[in-house]
Amino acid sequence: MKCSADYEILPHTADLKIRVCGKTIEDLFRHALIGMFQSIGPQARGCERLNNQLICAQLPISRPVSIQSHSKDELLIDFLSHALYLSDIYNEAYLDVTIHQLSATHVDATLHGIAIEHFDVVEIKAVTYHGCEIQQHNGLWTVEIVFDI
Repeated sequence: MKCSADYEILPHTADLKIRVCGKTIEDLFRHALIGMFQSIGPQARGCERLNNQLICAQLPISRPVSIQSHSKDELLIDFLSHALYLSDIYNEAYLDVTIHQLSATHVDATLHGIAIEHFDVVEIKAVTYHGCEIQQHNGLWTVEIVFDI
């Protein structure tokens, strides 16, 4: 799998699909979170859009997360699903994350975000397990993720 950026939107017939890359597994999780939220066009007061990205001077909201799963693939999906759940509850978008601890089955992190007005593109209903397989080739971590919209 080749990567031209931290994440990129891929063609998909009915859903949203992104390819995510990272030099470390922590980078992969971070870029997946950012890619998930940036790809659906969040709009927030005090932020601006630049090159199809929401850019905010500050991300004043912090949400701690601790996720346990059976495998690193499931862990990534469960991590993103939990971030999506928090986004739905609090009407927020998380545009960065600090990962405190990450193993093949557990992640402790703090999501950093902002209150949003709406999403311009679509709203994600769910993060799917379809085709999700984290791979590492030549020191680069990659995964493709499909979101049900």
